[in-house]
Amino acid sequence: MKHIFLTSDIGAYRKIDGKKIPCAFSNKNGLVDQIKKCIKGKDVFVFVASNPKGFEKTDSYARIIMESFALAGLNFKECFVIDNRNKLNLEELIQKAGVVYLAGGHVPTQNAFIKSIGLGTLLSNYDGVIIGQSAGSMNLAKMVYNYPEDISEIEDPKFLEGLSLTNLSIVPHFNLEKGNEQVEEGIDLMGDYLLKDSHKVPLYCVTNGSHIYVNENHTKFYGDIYLIEKGEISKVKEDIVLEKN
Repeated sequence: MKHIFLTSDIGAYRKIDGKKIPCAFSNKNGLVDQIKKCIKGKDVFVFVASNPKGFEKTDSYARIIMESFALAGLNFKECFVIDNRNKLNLEELIQKAGVVYLAGGHVPTQNAFIKSIGLGTLLSNYDGVIIGQSAGSMNLAKMVYNYPEDISEIEDPKFLEGLSLTNLSIVPHFNLEKGNEQVEEGIDLMGDYLLKDSHKVPLYCVTNGSHIYVNENHTKFYGDIYLIEKGEISKVKEDIVLEKN
């Protein structure tokens, strides 16, 4: 069975004097404990980049994530990064993985890359833990909600085809009181996008530190998560279960 964790920000590091220092990622809402229960003893960690060409940034972030997992008591013998340097024998690699982690970053860039390598098909045959963070969570959906983060993106398509491993269109880093802080000044994220576009698809807005768990039978929500549907905002009840995602 696949165990999918959709996260916004797992808190893998803290900044000290401008440097990112790894720390144990948070067990808030039981995330660490839940992941530990789902891992089947495989000790390979697969890190899927958001930018297949950004090698230096990808390697740095992968190291931080691995250290953060180790500090949280999740140790892996090997870590493999999937980007433009490593796109061969992916099926064999993924089948060895205890965790497949889809990184955060630029949504359309990651979306194009993971579709180019057929990641959806590879993961459809994978039984194990899949963790998406931010963009990674968004791209696991059947319909990816691609809201603009800066003015240059306002003409981009609002919806992209994702990996179809969940039916949940995710908005990460959500803050009900400060909704526009994640986008450039001049973009009314709530008024011009979330409320209007929720008439086409329900939007699950995940705050930092919250997460959604999905398997083939049900979906469960942990922490502060909001649903925007048909222009209306409501808070999803914690631990509510949606049968048969």
